[in-house]
Amino acid sequence: MIKDKKVVESQVCQKLTESASFVVLATAKRMERSGKEVLHLEIGEPDFSPPPAVKEAVYESLEKGETHYTTPQGIRELREEIARYETEFRGVEIDPDRVIITPGAKPIILFTLLSSIDPGEEILYPDPGYLSYKSLITFVGGVPVPYHLNKNEGFSLDFDHLSKQINKNTAAIIINSPSNPTGSMLKEEELKRLLEIARERELLIISDEVYSRIIYDNKSHVSIFKFVTEDDKVVLIDSFSKTYAMTGFRLGYGILPNELVRPIVKLIQNSFSCVPQFIQRGGIAAIVNGQEYVKAMVQEFERRRDRIYELLKEIDEIQVHKPEGAFYFFPEIRIDIPSAVVFAQYLLENFGVALLPGEAFGEQGQKHVRISFANSLEILEKAIRRFKEALVACKKSTISMS
Repeated sequence: MIKDKKVVESQVCQKLTESASFVVLATAKRMERSGKEVLHLEIGEPDFSPPPAVKEAVYESLEKGETHYTTPQGIRELREEIARYETEFRGVEIDPDRVIITPGAKPIILFTLLSSIDPGEEILYPDPGYLSYKSLITFVGGVPVPYHLNKNEGFSLDFDHLSKQINKNTAAIIINSPSNPTGSMLKEEELKRLLEIARERELLIISDEVYSRIIYDNKSHVSIFKFVTEDDKVVLIDSFSKTYAMTGFRLGYGILPNELVRPIVKLIQNSFSCVPQFIQRGGIAAIVNGQEYVKAMVQEFERRRDRIYELLKEIDEIQVHKPEGAFYFFPEIRIDIPSAVVFAQYLLENFGVALLPGEAFGEQGQKHVRISFANSLEILEKAIRRFKEALVACKKSTISMS
């Protein structure tokens, strides 16, 4: 008799790390089910519904029976609409044939790495930076190499550190502007300098711009795409999730060099096949009819940002920068704590406030926490008061946070 063989996690899957956002969210939900109140500052998700036109377009598409397979690259109508919008928004002509539609932004990041990176090649990514970069780089067999953002200068790009990280094995650089978790934005001179480095070294640049519409103080987004030439190797990543509050629709896209389109389409054919057509119809409606809705949403985010910044500036136990974009604060805790991980757990269990520890975003995130202000102002104000109470309690007593 053959004994049952125990199924164990593969070595490949072991390279992936769990998302801190969803781990904390799961813990918070368990607490809520037990009857405890939790104030959610952990998840990076707009607390708005999608534009009404999006839902109407999806309903109409379903009624028309658009529920079957479609082209792996994405329906032509959506790719043309994205190309038109991106040409206008980012100031550079976009060919719809270079646009690929995916279920959210993460797959296009993963597929870009799979299609362009060989095992052992090094990929630079920001630290602090979006937590999935390192995980996905490791998963595809690449070597993740962090480069620092200078927190003393508003989390600007530290070119001295970045230059020291580049060697003969470097294949790509990931950038993210506006940044998750810092809310900082790369300036035009930074982008041009980065592009010069990439040209000299023949490096691929992966530009994650999913927060490009969520920008404050009447500033305009500056995309690296504005400065590329036909010879540059740049991939632009964007998504409908944040801009149009469509996180659950799972709709994102990439704009790629021509040579990467076919390899990524092959990956789509052998994985999720295609994004549902009715979801893509919602994407078209978002671009065509959702722009005023986006402006109103961003105005509300800015109102919250300004108010919460006032409250955070009053807390002596932290140092905080005012974010230029996205919907996160990334304050540094200036009192003695074991770690931001331990503090975040203490805050959740004792004060009912869920946020993310900075270590989840890299070594440079130590003693930082990420606060999402994608929640109502009433809840945000209440949560910040509790956040301050927890810091004061830690400072004034010998409370154990272990």
